[in-house]
Amino acid sequence: MSNAAAESNVAAIEAAVAAFKTIGTLRKEFPINGEAVATAHAGALQTLTQEIDTVNSLTLDSDVLAAIDDIKNDHEPLLAAQVIDKTLQRVFYQIIWNRISAIRDEFKTATTPTLIAMLDESVAAFQAISATVARENQVLTADRQALEAGSKPGLDVDINDFFSNVRTALNKSNPDEDFNTVQAARYGIRMSLARAYYIGVLREVSGILNNRTTDPDEARIAQKEGEIFYRIIEPLVARGNPAGSLKIKAQLTGEFSKVVADEIVSELGKGFISRVVAEMNGQASAITSGDSAHALAEAAGAKYFARVFLPDLELRLGAGERSNLEQELENLLTASKELSAVKSTQARDAVTAILTKYENQLNRAKYEIVHHTAIIDNAVANFLVISELRAKSPIDVDAIAAKYIDDLQQLTKIVDQIYGTKIDQDVLNAIDQAKSGSQLAQALQVIDKSLQRVFALVVYNRVTLVAEQFVGLSTDALALEWDRAYSAYTAIAKTANREDKVLSADKKSITTGRDPDLDYQILSAFAQGKRALNKENADDRFSLSLARENIIIPLARSFLIGVLREVEGIITNRSSDIDKAKEQQIEGEYFYRTVDAFISQDNPSGSSHLHAQFTGDLANVVADSVVSEINKGILGQLKRSMNQIEVNFSSDRNQALLASERLSLYASIILSDLELRLDALHRVKLENAIRDLKESIQANNSNRAISVRSIINEIIADYENELI
Repeated sequence: MSNAAAESNVAAIEAAVAAFKTIGTLRKEFPINGEAVATAHAGALQTLTQEIDTVNSLTLDSDVLAAIDDIKNDHEPLLAAQVIDKTLQRVFYQIIWNRISAIRDEFKTATTPTLIAMLDESVAAFQAISATVARENQVLTADRQALEAGSKPGLDVDINDFFSNVRTALNKSNPDEDFNTVQAARYGIRMSLARAYYIGVLREVSGILNNRTTDPDEARIAQKEGEIFYRIIEPLVARGNPAGSLKIKAQLTGEFSKVVADEIVSELGKGFISRVVAEMNGQASAITSGDSAHALAEAAGAKYFARVFLPDLELRLGAGERSNLEQELENLLTASKELSAVKSTQARDAVTAILTKYENQLNRAKYEIVHHTAIIDNAVANFLVISELRAKSPIDVDAIAAKYIDDLQQLTKIVDQIYGTKIDQDVLNAIDQAKSGSQLAQALQVIDKSLQRVFALVVYNRVTLVAEQFVGLSTDALALEWDRAYSAYTAIAKTANREDKVLSADKKSITTGRDPDLDYQILSAFAQGKRALNKENADDRFSLSLARENIIIPLARSFLIGVLREVEGIITNRSSDIDKAKEQQIEGEYFYRTVDAFISQDNPSGSSHLHAQFTGDLANVVADSVVSEINKGILGQLKRSMNQIEVNFSSDRNQALLASERLSLYASIILSDLELRLDALHRVKLENAIRDLKESIQANNSNRAISVRSIINEIIADYENELI
């Protein structure tokens, strides 16, 4: 990058900052001049926005343009103005992140003038958002019911100091030390920015709480600001707390009465705790490999991630524990400089202990069964004992049979009677097979997966009953059935607590993806549903219905992940351990039986093909084929949800919103594969389009809904063409 080009880039960013400030003035006028906003956005600011879209696979420019159209069409212009402002703030935020990372990545190869040019661009971009970064803390009140302003953390001062440190280090007078300075400053700048927007989210949550009963219009504006602010830091939170991130987004887009400050702060805290832990894991690996520079960088990351939630940790644990945590994080930095494995372990253990205390104090979803039912409770207990017996050697088949007879068998027979299944006979046959000693491992898998299917169907049956009979049954009767569903779920919670399984890059095998946190998503939905059973709020029936969707679809997804887990095992073992591969094939078959209806409804031939792969020759199991047939069925569910939205859009808003929730939940099943077959931008476009469709339903904006629907249909068609 030549000096002339660098000056031009800085000048372009400065022009974009000026345009952003012009929009800031325009959006405070009444009425807002949409044409003037559009003019200000065009040019340097739009170019910068499009750069971020390209580099980071985002759709910020289309978000801004859609909001400008809303202003021009006088469709909730105040909300649209907030979308524009916060989305453009994200542009400048991301410019800084990208440039600072590039400086670190290119430090050893790029010239000092080139690196300084990138730093100058970061400094220029910071001028657009420095006022947001300079705001005071927002912390929970002592009773944890609201949020209040705290002291100013001086994040703007910190960032400018970090910029200065980087500028000095770019002279490379001591390259190794200067590189360490840049690495630490990178974390300091990026996490100070993240903390500023963490505070921004909480500031808007405070606005919602303060205005939701007295000034709903002002509360809606605050909610929209909070939602867009959260999009900026969502990747940081969702990576370690995906289900908690969904809770935050639901509160920032749903009814005001559902916004709970302590829950939002807690889910944010959990997300950032996970980032601290990840950085400490990286530090441990770097110490093991003798890489002091990397260890220092990871230790700095842990320190600056932790700074985000320190005020909340102090509220929950006290100033002493906050001081202890800060000291131990400094000890971790010192240990990294010294490459001391012993001191590193001591510091990490101390940090982990404090973080565990903090996490235990967070207000995250919990569920307590009040109405116990002997048949379900005993069936769960016996199933868990059977799980323990299956792991012992030698296998006591008679003991397994004894635990099946009685309540567990009775529950199985009830399920058979309701759904016309033959699970009891499958289990009895497998017990007989196990007693004969023939294919013992396979027989044990039939028992386990068949009984998991029983509990999954009990969960489905009870939560569906509660949703359908919400009006007719008493609160106590509903609570009894809901508790029965949760009790049954505890038997299969471990199946929901697994990492995702996705197609490998070459599409020939299955590999491990991120943990979707389905167990916590389901637990949270049970807790949400239970709160709605008192029928105190007008929207409780709708909340209960939302909870049902967030139990059933993630639970089905967990069994589909189970299917892919066994496909991975089959492909791995079929050449070296045929018996193990056959056992995993049986597991895949019986896992799939639980969720067959979700796929066969829209892909009957594909479902038959899946059954054939799980019962035929091991060589015929093809990872790409299995994933394709499953996802064709899921696409059918997406299309059905789209049709339900269209049918109910004008006549029944709640039914349309429920369909949009199903659309989002089903889409989450295919997103990783869609990204693999298309690209990250298509994934982002689909996620954003589903979000925008939900907003269109809430706002009764049919024009936007039609536009968004076409985007979704186009992406679905593109993806469907890539499936085999």
